[in-house]
Amino acid sequence: GEDLNLEDDNDNDEGAVMTYKIRRSFLYRCIVTSALGSLLLGYDLGIISGALIPIEDDLNLSHVQVEFMTSSILFTSILGSLMAGGIADLFGRKKGLLAAASIFCAGSIGMACSMSFAVLITWRCITGLAVGMGLVICPIFSAELAPRRERGSLTSFNELFINVGIPLAYLVGLLLRGQPHDWRWMLASGSVPAIFLFVMTCFLPESPSWLLKHGRDTEANLIVNQLVDPSETDEVRSRAVKQTIKEMKRDMYTQKSMASWEEMFYSKENQEAMFIGLSFAGFQQLIGLDSLVFYSVYTLTNYGVDETTALQVTLAMGLLKLGFTILTVMIVDDAKIGRRIPVLIGGTFNVIAMAIMAGATFFPHSLTTEAFLIFGILLFVSAFGFGYGPMCWLILAEIFQGPFRSKGLSLGSVTNRLCSFLVVSTYLSFINALGYGPTFTLYTFICVAALIFSYTYLPDLTGKVMGVKNARETDETCIGVGKENSREKSEKSRRKLRENSEKSRRKAEKKRPSLGCGCAVEALRLLWGGLRACEISQEQAAGCA
Repeated sequence: GEDLNLEDDNDNDEGAVMTYKIRRSFLYRCIVTSALGSLLLGYDLGIISGALIPIEDDLNLSHVQVEFMTSSILFTSILGSLMAGGIADLFGRKKGLLAAASIFCAGSIGMACSMSFAVLITWRCITGLAVGMGLVICPIFSAELAPRRERGSLTSFNELFINVGIPLAYLVGLLLRGQPHDWRWMLASGSVPAIFLFVMTCFLPESPSWLLKHGRDTEANLIVNQLVDPSETDEVRSRAVKQTIKEMKRDMYTQKSMASWEEMFYSKENQEAMFIGLSFAGFQQLIGLDSLVFYSVYTLTNYGVDETTALQVTLAMGLLKLGFTILTVMIVDDAKIGRRIPVLIGGTFNVIAMAIMAGATFFPHSLTTEAFLIFGILLFVSAFGFGYGPMCWLILAEIFQGPFRSKGLSLGSVTNRLCSFLVVSTYLSFINALGYGPTFTLYTFICVAALIFSYTYLPDLTGKVMGVKNARETDETCIGVGKENSREKSEKSRRKLRENSEKSRRKAEKKRPSLGCGCAVEALRLLWGGLRACEISQEQAAGCA
């Protein structure tokens, strides 16, 4: 076990700090098992990259069909993400993971047995449902179980396992390449990690936060009790469990039900989190990472790189992305580094790398331009692995308050997958219509926009309670705001949450425009509300400094 400081909120012992040891074996078994759900996405990303060329040759596909086949899994992952929040809230995090593993296993075998393009697309769409569910449920479980001081590194395990799945799939693809029916064996191999996830999840406990939300306090206490090292005294164990349960209840405002979809969009309490979370989730994919991962071999061979070198570069991409993600996981909970610094450093190098790729491909192919292109690709995936990659899911898991978290992560995952689908489904068309240079130049400008947004609006919730509003109200570093006053404000906010949400919804209904322009007006309203909320938070932060 390892010592963890925990502040006791007992009214008779205000401000006392206790230390207890975490039962590492139990904690890491739970976090690693849940993160295996994210590995499924990484595995599909890697395995389809190696299988594209033999699938194209065997089924005689056009480049448009290749584009559609590759991106179809991303489109249905959006539906999976939408379903995941409701499934996780209604049936629990554990049953949600079991469902995702079962669907992915069936989809992998179905793809491998496909005899036509239409059947292959159908099974890839089914597999996408599991991918979307895993992307939402895994970070929810990790964030709810992880101790606050280590929430960043443990929640980042989800991105880490995506990056474990990518080089693992690349390696499997290299071993199977050239064998009879190689692409079928490649796709079928995805059932192996899915079966492993299913078996391991059977031994996983339910999230204590979910149990508390459904009135099952006794079971939640038993699970939290397992997080405390057996060497601790009964008194320390009791205080640690009591405080952890109290933090979980404070996180969800002691409410038994989650926020409705109307409250997600109309509640003033949630506007800032919605604006920042969904925007950041979209930018993570719009900068073009998935186009390089899915089409790495295509991009390099079509530009003039030989296929052997292209496969080696692809494997190097996976290993570098994994290595820099591990580095971020190791440092993300350091109070001096936090969430913003990796995002800003990684975002800066993403701009530089994409500019190098654009510059190299404006010139005819040569050994020099080939070297610059490969260097730019490797630098880009390394920077992504250090910044936007692991930080996106951590920020989405942290930024929403308790009642909004599951649906907020669902919306964030939908936005992320929708932008990924947009990029992957248009990449080859852009290359054929514009060429490599103009396409990479477009991505460079998007990288600049993502960096400016991150610098301007992204909060840092390192070591704070989850929820950007909660963290601001209970920020212990804010000089001049006493602890007692902060608690009173937080309690007042909780009491008025539902009331404000209902008033906002009714007001919006009265002013709701006609169906023809409703979506556009709602989008502008959300954008303005988020911008205004961010401005208010910056003014409050300046006042506390």
